[in-house]
Amino acid sequence: MTQAVKHPLKWRLADMAGTGTEHVNIVMPELDPQSTHEILLATDIPSPHSSKIDLSWTDEDLDLFQALVEKVLSDHDEPQQLDLADPEIIDILHMVAAARFIEPLDADEVLADDIVTVMCEADIGELTAIHTLDGFKTCIIAELDSIEAVCVLLEPLVVEDKNIELDVYDTLVVNKHSLLPAEFGNVEPDEGTAVH
Repeated sequence: MTQAVKHPLKWRLADMAGTGTEHVNIVMPELDPQSTHEILLATDIPSPHSSKIDLSWTDEDLDLFQALVEKVLSDHDEPQQLDLADPEIIDILHMVAAARFIEPLDADEVLADDIVTVMCEADIGELTAIHTLDGFKTCIIAELDSIEAVCVLLEPLVVEDKNIELDVYDTLVVNKHSLLPAEFGNVEPDEGTAVH
């Protein structure tokens, strides 16, 4: 199924799967402007509310989605329409939902000592890494200000002695000086990258 992403997009916080748990769902209009049908995409992100609610996407949601599409699909030909069955697009939608609806944990509880390295200028939608008590973890920058970044984890993080267990798509608030180049994480280095 191929669908053009256009505004207005909505979040539907509801138990659409009938599991008894409210989740975040993405609602898109059909391509045909005459159609009254909606396309509903479920995510694994739990809803912060216990009742059915529809919310419009914010400018921040759209900006993050577009930044992630540009970065993730940068080595693909520019698509005219996004394929909603594409696993990369599904991951992007999960990341945007996580950034919007998962309350971030203060990363100070899980960070290990800072690493001395060359720091790069960080931007929204970029892949980065953090040094945690559970090793180096890859994440995506979802929000950014002059001091901190909200990051969406792309792999689990477990710190047993602090009883902290975070899963993929959980979020952390990280001081910008703790962000590391993506090569520190569990990613394939690009050509010309030296990992020591």
